Amino acid sequence: MASAVGAALMAIPWKLANEAGDPSHAALLLLATAALVNSAFVFGQRLISGGTKFRLGRLELGVALLLAIFTLAGNLASAHAIQELSPSLLNVLLRAEIIFVAIFGWLLLGERVEGRFWLGAVVAVIGLIVLQGGSVETDLDELLESGAFLAIVAAASFSFLAIVTRHFIHRIDPVSVNAIRLWLAVGIWFPIQPLPNFSDFPVDQILYATLAAIAGPFLGRLALMNSARYIEARITSLVALTTPVMTLVVAFLLLSDWPRPNELIGGAIMVSGIAIPLVTWRPLSTSSASTTTR
Repeated sequence: MASAVGAALMAIPWKLANEAGDPSHAALLLLATAALVNSAFVFGQRLISGGTKFRLGRLELGVALLLAIFTLAGNLASAHAIQELSPSLLNVLLRAEIIFVAIFGWLLLGERVEGRFWLGAVVAVIGLIVLQGGSVETDLDELLESGAFLAIVAAASFSFLAIVTRHFIHRIDPVSVNAIRLWLAVGIWFPIQPLPNFSDFPVDQILYATLAAIAGPFLGRLALMNSARYIEARITSLVALTTPVMTLVVAFLLLSDWPRPNELIGGAIMVSGIAIPLVTWRPLSTSSASTTTR
């Protein structure tokens, strides 16, 4: 529940950060803050516990680089998406990550996908169509630039974090990989984006992006990772579906933001579809769960 609350609270400053300035700059600020906070936490934790040093071999660096690419892609897509979408609607669409993990796990890892996953995916797609106004006929350029499409791209990108981690989890040190992943994502940002003038960054954008990074990628994801010690991944994923509802309430109270009727109905259908595979699903092992943060 703490993780769901963190994700809900993150969506508000995340939207404000992307309204205050360039979305690509907001993504850079989010990743840099998350990298700083996560690194400080990891080093402090290991210093107190007297843990082992980081293991950063060639494999760890390669996996971290791959994860960094998907991390950056997901956060850039999310930053542009939330300019058009309400915070609660963005969180609904990002929950499609659960469906993508199942599908990509089937295609790339050969994991078995049961019939309820396909049923849930079909229901989720119906919800997406309702959410967009009930029409699938739209200009291709308009579709590719729509907030809903970009949010789905973000969900697909984030799903690869779980897929890549699951494939290499028994051959890498996940703590080391996670620590370097965010810094690599920050580094990759610069070659693909115009060099910014940091003095031109709005103060509001810096503040809101920092708050978003602490609420979601740090505190929210930390709570999510620790929940794996006590409950099944299935239960964690089901509880995460409460995030859009909490975001809806918080966004209304703080921003007076309320989705349109078709967005509410479509979002509810999507969440129902995503929940279908989780109701009776039982993972093979909690050790295969993703240990990375966005």
